[in-house]
Amino acid sequence: MRKRFAFAARVAVATAAVVATTTALAPAPAAAQFSSFVSPVGEVDWNRFYTAAETNQILREFAALYPGLTELHQVGESFQGQPLMLITITNEATGPAAEKPAFYVDGGIHAGELTGSAVATHVIGHLLNGYGNDPRVTALLDTRAFYVRPKFNPDGSDLALIDDQFLRSTPRPFDDDEDGVADEDPPEDLDGDGWITQIRVPDPDGIWVADPDDDRIMVRDPEMQRAGLRFSTMREGVDNDGDGTINEDGIGGLDMNRNFPRNWERAHLQPGAGDYPLSEPETRAAAEFINAHRNITGIYAGHTSGGFVYRLPSASAPSLFPQIDLSLILHLGEEYTRSTGRPVVPSSTHPTEHRYGTLISWGYWDHGIVGWVPEFSPGPEAWVTDYDGDGEISEAEQHRFNDEELGGRYFSDWTRHDHPQLGAVEIGGWHAKFWGQNPPPEFLEEETEQQLHWILYLAEQSPLVEVSDPEVTAVGDGTFRVAVTVTNTGYLPTSVTDRGTVGRERPDGTIDRQVVRSPAVTLTHPGLEIVEGRARTVIPHLAGSNPFLEAAKERSRTVTWVVRPTGGERAVRVTAESDKGGTVRSGWVAVR
Repeated sequence: MRKRFAFAARVAVATAAVVATTTALAPAPAAAQFSSFVSPVGEVDWNRFYTAAETNQILREFAALYPGLTELHQVGESFQGQPLMLITITNEATGPAAEKPAFYVDGGIHAGELTGSAVATHVIGHLLNGYGNDPRVTALLDTRAFYVRPKFNPDGSDLALIDDQFLRSTPRPFDDDEDGVADEDPPEDLDGDGWITQIRVPDPDGIWVADPDDDRIMVRDPEMQRAGLRFSTMREGVDNDGDGTINEDGIGGLDMNRNFPRNWERAHLQPGAGDYPLSEPETRAAAEFINAHRNITGIYAGHTSGGFVYRLPSASAPSLFPQIDLSLILHLGEEYTRSTGRPVVPSSTHPTEHRYGTLISWGYWDHGIVGWVPEFSPGPEAWVTDYDGDGEISEAEQHRFNDEELGGRYFSDWTRHDHPQLGAVEIGGWHAKFWGQNPPPEFLEEETEQQLHWILYLAEQSPLVEVSDPEVTAVGDGTFRVAVTVTNTGYLPTSVTDRGTVGRERPDGTIDRQVVRSPAVTLTHPGLEIVEGRARTVIPHLAGSNPFLEAAKERSRTVTWVVRPTGGERAVRVTAESDKGGTVRSGWVAVR
């Protein structure tokens, strides 16, 4: 059945209208619009989880409210036909997004990790509402751009949010138990309370014991040391296919963050990888967008849970990862720990036992950019009161807090149920999706707000190219020397990483076909012909102010040409183009 949450109005996440329209394409016709989620001054209720359709409505409303700062794109369609929406944010008056360094943010690639989408949506609001009010945000949007895709996986996200279903990512059918039928035995809401919780089955050999002080609490006791009623537990559901196992073939089975092409592996090594790299429309849309937007300088892919950030290396043996780039990554991660108090840990720590086919691994090896996987929501210790002051949050304290502060709404009391296969059982337990995997909506903004600083910090570290106005000097034989200086004023080099400089070494010692293309400087010269130099000159990558990278040595480069008048008005202008550092143009300078 479709679930109906009983939260108070400010934390409600679904209504009958939402359920009926979650697969509507965006932009929706006027008759299908929801009531406004964005106030006339840009306020949004951040203590709420939004469906895919609601999130798309928020994007449309922000785009209408801030037309000079936004551009809304549909980058593809999901497996079930929902639009994959992405919003570009920059001050278009200072130049198009494509000519500025850009930072990419997404969330919700894994279905139940709803906080990732909430953070990405909050980023959008923070940037747009902050422009002209917050000097930091204003400076960023004047010089840089953001690409934000809040609902990477709208199909799976809606199943998790609306139906309380459990699936890793896409609902594309997958035969987990290889019985010839896909998705025939998922978890189910047997008692009709709108939640998929737990079943506890009386079992003298069970490893769970009811706490004598509060029988809602199940204490794990595999050594059989505790007295009391013993139980086995499982997720709510029945044996739909009669194979003797409950819930063994749920909805979907693929993991879209194992579907990217760098170091992809088949299911025998990487469960959930898909039939081939980028087999899913959602991952293909991401890869095609990033590949087409070479100005992206970093990736921030929001997940849950645990309260930490995964860093590179990912999906490869740690020994293969360049140590000079690792030094940079460790440095950038320090600001996350400083600002949140949370750790940064490597995604890959073993030479062979590691993930395959992740987004941030592909982003690094194929595009030379650093990606991050923040795992939001540390767990109940982030919102529950430590009543006894012992530094730990017990389950008894969780129940007290839920009862006294939240009306008990995140736990279903154990109730008797006649199970068709198991007989007399009890159904109940924590609403895990909002009590650990994600925070309760009441505390969502507290979680999303503290992520904003580091996201802005990462965007601020990008390379940023500037060019001087041409300096024209008469040579004395009727020709003129034109000189300009191109400078990287940013922290990162124009290659972003040392990996970005890797390419093919030519016989003359130059490098071409680099992972990140070197900057180019182009002279526009009406009324003049070039005597020395090339109209378009490729220069080496420019270093940034950071001390870690080695391949780029100089922060500035001067380029010169010799030109001769050919008649008419004579002037020169220079354009400097860097994939990661932006495109800038000098003023026109007359040649006389």
